[in-house]
Amino acid sequence: MNNSLKSICLAILCVFAFQTLEAKPKKVVQKPVYMIGVGFSLVDSMVFITDMQLVDSMTIEKKTKFLVDRQLYSFQFQRYLEAAYKGGPYVPSVFFSPSRKKMERKYLSLHKRYVQSKDMRMILVDISQFRFKSEKYIEETTE
Repeated sequence: MNNSLKSICLAILCVFAFQTLEAKPKKVVQKPVYMIGVGFSLVDSMVFITDMQLVDSMTIEKKTKFLVDRQLYSFQFQRYLEAAYKGGPYVPSVFFSPSRKKMERKYLSLHKRYVQSKDMRMILVDISQFRFKSEKYIEETTE
């Protein structure tokens, strides 16, 4: 067989092999993590930064150590910003870590970046104003 025919056969075999594999359920663990929310206003150059918060019962993927359903926590912060500050639209981001030291360093670097910025105005969101709530993890099943 020539090389192009071999590569075509190999590609077909790979496609069939991947189709027969079933998705394995993610191995997750529940643990407390520290979180910081950062939101940017697209209209008036404002940056909103939450206090560092300890949130219990967060679902973390065991292998990658990634926060499951991270976008839900960004949506929580976005909804708060849209309700409290009518200037909208806001682009939220969430930073997290089980390590308090890592989150303190991240918080200080973000704080320093936006305090020194001449283009952005920073607004600190106190923990009494906004608090992250842990979302319930529902494992997806494939049938």
